[in-house]
This record gives sequence, structure tokens and C-alpha cells, in this order.
Amino acid sequence: MNAAPRILIIRLSSLGDILHTLPALASLRAAYPDATIDWLVSKKCALLPSAVKGIDAVHSLDTGALVRLPPDASAWHALWTLIRSLRAAHYDFCIDFQGLLKSALLGAVSGAACRLGFSGDLVRERPAHWFYHKTLAKPRTPVHVLELNRMLAALAGALPAPVSCGFKAPEDDRRHVEALLKEKRLDDFVVINPGGLWPTKRWSPEKYGVLAKRIRRELGLRVAVTTGPGEENLYQVIADVCRDEAPVHLPVSFLQLIPLFERAKLLVGGDTGPFHLACALRTPVVGIFGPTSPVRNGPWRPGDEVVMHSLPCSACHGRTCPAATECMEIAVEEVFSAVIRRLQRGRSPVEEDF
Repeated sequence: MNAAPRILIIRLSSLGDILHTLPALASLRAAYPDATIDWLVSKKCALLPSAVKGIDAVHSLDTGALVRLPPDASAWHALWTLIRSLRAAHYDFCIDFQGLLKSALLGAVSGAACRLGFSGDLVRERPAHWFYHKTLAKPRTPVHVLELNRMLAALAGALPAPVSCGFKAPEDDRRHVEALLKEKRLDDFVVINPGGLWPTKRWSPEKYGVLAKRIRRELGLRVAVTTGPGEENLYQVIADVCRDEAPVHLPVSFLQLIPLFERAKLLVGGDTGPFHLACALRTPVVGIFGPTSPVRNGPWRPGDEVVMHSLPCSACHGRTCPAATECMEIAVEEVFSAVIRRLQRGRSPVEEDF
């Protein structure tokens, strides 16, 4: 094995899952500071690894176009071009953190000398583990997915390292956010992110509105609400609840969240990409969890807060709920109390880690 190996990381999606893989990247860098570490990602998520320090090259693939009907000739040509590029890189390790059949197949055609992945009990699609040379067995007790990813990286010789990762948000995005904060006169402020891809993960926007009003009135802090595409109605509900004390609406892009969260005192939100980005940036967080497990997907550091109602069906990972999302029927008072506790602790010291 060369002192400076060539490593391919495969984590195609989603943004939150990519963020949970970054500590494994940090562990690989600790072991191999001079290594070439490339990342294979879906085209729709390529913006994130492109903004992470320590990644040498980002390969992207439009996986959706490959299964579109009628067949997209350009997408298949792009796949063939990608395979040629991966094979020309002569990777020593290919580490599949996705655990899908398509990600395992991409690893197989990469030509890497050693392919690593999760065992059959851990992969999302069981046939995927047939394509790995070494696999990580399922731990005896539940662990955070971040730790699971670091354990997989250890099969390639990764060393324990802080989970922190450096981000390089585009300067245009930083300037845009700074201008917004100046225009809105935001200094000491809390961010609320009410959205989420799964409806079952979303807390009521009406309750977010009551929470925003209490943060402003009782804690004297301004509130900013961030939304993604198609989520503008969530802000409107919050603003209607707050009336003349409506929070500031900041419909910024995902990478623009980096400089925003660096300035925020706290983020309140559900199990979403923005929430995990805030964790990666050491921004204090209060997480509102329902269908997913905070043990596996929750905050990375002990100082952060999670509010959750434990039910017999907890951690069902369901995108729909026959019980009308009973697990998310969490009182505003519970979340507000968690906000007070987290603000009292302040930002985690750099040496405090997962």
C-alpha cells in the first residue's frame, strides 16, 4: 500500500446523509494527510461536497436520468465517461457509505483495488454487500450513523479525529448573507427551519409561530425563518401567528445557510439537511424528532437538545403516518424550555466532540 493512497468515497445522497459522512472523511484525512480523496455524488447533491475542504475531486452522476423513459442517451454516455474517469484514477480504496445496489455497482466498476461497505444487516438493499471485499458488521448496540460511518472508514485505516469539517462557502454567498443580515438588522438571532422533505418530520408551523413569538417577547432575541423551494407557505403561517412581530424571512440557498448558521445563536428544526448542517458547523441546535431516531440521526454533541415523544411506534422511519403523526404532537412549552436550556450553554467548545 502506498503511503498516500487514492480513495473514492461513494455517498450519492441525501444532503443530511452526506453531512453524516464528513466525519469519516476527517478520519481518513487524519490517517492519510497526503492521500487523494475523491467523492462520487448524485448531481442534485453535488453542491455540498464541492463546498467541503479536504476533498480533491467531486464526481457527479444524474442517477435519475438513467432510469427515465424514454432512455436518455446523453445520461448513459455521461455514465460511460464517468466509469472511464474512475478507472483511470486507480483507486486503492472505494468506500460505499450508501449501501444501495446502484452505489455498490458503481464501486465495482470503479476498478478500485479494495471495496469496502456495510454488511448485509446494515445495507439498505441487501444484494449490495455482495460487491464488497470487506464489510462492517452491525454493532451490538445502536450507534449514531456518524459513528457507523467512521467505523466503516476505519476498515481502510482511518484514525480517530474530531468530527468537525471545514466548509468553503462561495464568497458571493457569504457577501449575500452579510448584506441580508445588515439590511434586516439581525445580530443576536435564532433561526427556525420549519421545512423537511418528509411531512411526518415537520412540526406544526402554527406552533413554530407561537415559539417564535415567545423567543422574541420573553428572550428578547430576533427570529429568522429559513425555507427551501416550495416552503414559503410555512413562513406565511408563522408570520400570521406572530402578526406585528413576524420574524424575518430568509429564503436562502443551502450553501448560504453556512454563513448564516455561523452567525446564529441557535437553530430550531426537525431531522433535515439544514439541521445536520448546523450540527456540522457547531451551531447550537434544538431538534424536534418524531419518526426518526435521535440516537441514530440526532445532534452530534452532548450539549445540544432533542425534544421527542417516545411511543410504541417511535423511529418507524415512515414518510406517511396512519396515526396522523401523533409523535409530532409536541407542546410549544417543551420546545421553548429546550431553547432556554440550549441558549444557556452557548456554543460548544472546540475540544468537545462526538
